[in-house]
Amino acid sequence: MTCVIQDRTSRMLIGVGEQREGLYYLRRIVTAAAMKAKSETSYDLWHKRLGHASTKAINMLPVTGFVQNKDSCNQVCDICLRAKQSRESFSISENKSMDIFQLIHCDLWGPYRTPAFNGARYFLTIVDDFSRAVWIYLLVDKKEVFPYLSQFITMVERQFAKQVKIIRSDNGTEFTSMGNYFLDRGIMHETSCTGTPQQNGRVERKHRHILNVARALCFQANFPLEFWGDCVLTACYLINRTPTTVLHGKTPYNLLYGTPPSLNHLRVLGCLCYAHNQNHKGDKFASRS
Repeated sequence: MTCVIQDRTSRMLIGVGEQREGLYYLRRIVTAAAMKAKSETSYDLWHKRLGHASTKAINMLPVTGFVQNKDSCNQVCDICLRAKQSRESFSISENKSMDIFQLIHCDLWGPYRTPAFNGARYFLTIVDDFSRAVWIYLLVDKKEVFPYLSQFITMVERQFAKQVKIIRSDNGTEFTSMGNYFLDRGIMHETSCTGTPQQNGRVERKHRHILNVARALCFQANFPLEFWGDCVLTACYLINRTPTTVLHGKTPYNLLYGTPPSLNHLRVLGCLCYAHNQNHKGDKFASRS
């Protein structure tokens, strides 16, 4: 009887073992395959780690040991087709801000029919016009826009020593009700005309980008719908760390902090992992994970 061991993600052969006296003896291919898997990082793996990012974005990654396979780049990704197919896009407006947080775009998405695990049915999207960085807040109710947006403005002042000067949104009451708050802080509030989301196209396009990545993550991991909130937050995290041609190959994180982000900790969402068991109570033979 023979035992075959394969990598679950890449389907690469790790080892082959033969049964002798109740045990499987693995051939030397195990060591060679493990070394190769560690030294080479495929296009497909980074495509999945970054939430099914585009070929252009992956080619701009400053990753060492990256192996680009032309056949992989040209293959059609079923999850991308299911998650990202869309109609004609909004027209692209020119970037007029000269520094981070001079202009931010805000929009509210929802309500979604299935609440997330924390009860959220909405999420608030905030986009910095200059860096294209995005922040996501999961909301249970529209009334939470005020406290979360005010917390964001305070965070910008404390962590980046910057002042939000202009906020652009639609005419939703969750934003127009903050008029006095904006006046007190000297913030100009610009709103789009009713029924014309194209006037707030930057955040509308970012919404589509976030949902495309979130759907791809959900499909990739076969998550139930209750995980949509976690997928949206993960998509936001990945988008801020993915290079884009709009920023000439840089990432939003780079423009915010002045340094490229580390990607070494990224793994494919939904992959197998082991948690350390701290409750073994000193038992030397208890499972450690």
